[in-house]
Amino acid sequence: MTLSIDNFKNRVNAKQGPAPVNRYEVFIPGREGSSFSTFLCEQAELPGKTILTVEDKLYGPVRKIGYGQMFIDTTMTFVCTAEGWAEKEFFDKWQSDIVHPEFYDASYYKNYVNDLFLTTYKEDNSSSYGIRFREAFPLNVGAVNLGWGQNNEYARLSVTFAYRKWEQVSSGASSWTSDRVRDFLMTGDTSRGF
Repeated sequence: MTLSIDNFKNRVNAKQGPAPVNRYEVFIPGREGSSFSTFLCEQAELPGKTILTVEDKLYGPVRKIGYGQMFIDTTMTFVCTAEGWAEKEFFDKWQSDIVHPEFYDASYYKNYVNDLFLTTYKEDNSSSYGIRFREAFPLNVGAVNLGWGQNNEYARLSVTFAYRKWEQVSSGASSWTSDRVRDFLMTGDTSRGF
């Protein structure tokens, strides 16, 4: 195949164009007050992964041999709303559920971890790629910058999540939304983001 601009355009257009980075949704199921995450996550990142290696030094050049995986923490930025700073309160409470703010007692791991979902969308708003972060929790809730000179700015909260692993979920958010609707119809429980 010859390298030409037409071949490049045909190749990209055959795959429905470049993937947009501004069409995505973050969903935190099962935590009371988490419904804001769907609409107010201003910035997110598709996660990375590192292969752990050991060096084999027998005869000749060193060879790296993979033996495990390491999942890199992910950071998301949320817009804070003026009424009560509910987004900051949500993550502050989640961290208080991990380590009690007064007595400094640590909770059991299974009591504070939660799965997170990140779904990207195509231009036609159909889901294109989904990630499930397993056993996630807010490792770091960043400071919010305030300032007299920031007249046309709004508050942003940066949250770094630790998690056990991530996995690709091919069906995107539609199956998670269907699960939420089914659970709501069966139980009437609105805590999953309605």
